[in-house]
Amino acid sequence: MNILKIFKKNSPKLYNNNFTIVSNNCWGGFIYKRFKLQYNSPFIGLFIFAPDYIYLLKNFNNIINNDIRPVQPQESRYYEQLKKYRILDKYPIGKLDDNVEIHFLHYKTFNEAKEKWDRRVKRINFQNLLIKYSDKDLSNDDLINEFDKLDFEYKIAFCAKEFPKLKSVIYVEKYKNKGYVENEWKYYDKYIDIISILNSMI
Repeated sequence: MNILKIFKKNSPKLYNNNFTIVSNNCWGGFIYKRFKLQYNSPFIGLFIFAPDYIYLLKNFNNIINNDIRPVQPQESRYYEQLKKYRILDKYPIGKLDDNVEIHFLHYKTFNEAKEKWDRRVKRINFQNLLIKYSDKDLSNDDLINEFDKLDFEYKIAFCAKEFPKLKSVIYVEKYKNKGYVENEWKYYDKYIDIISILNSMI
């Protein structure tokens, strides 16, 4: 689906209220809160580094139901990056397999994060998925191209760089000098009509 074809259609009301947002950061949570909907997704209050996220999406049906296991911060695949971010030891980390770490940024304990993850993963509506990406946390052009090729009908990639040939990319000009998009939950309405997108999925 070419997201730009349903850009700014100004749908007045959300009719699709049983969707699942898969996101590499907290963006989905803001959408559910905006519409006062239950979290039909485990991707709430967390982030995933871009290489792991693309791997997860490529193998989504095979590993999304895996038991999530704890990871000590010192054993993280992204130990050096966490030190650079100055968030090492600040939150729990889990993994679905050796290639996918889930960074539970807004949780105090792994047990809390796992309990909510396990509960919400059961709510995933595999027939009504919106897949969202943003070009942060070790993203690169190759990963963005891989995202665009994924076999999901409804997907959005917020990027600080233009990719004219990629149908899923939404160019967020505000961040062109920064080199990556951040805080897209504050500005997404300037670039997409989320109600039109969600309604088009049913």
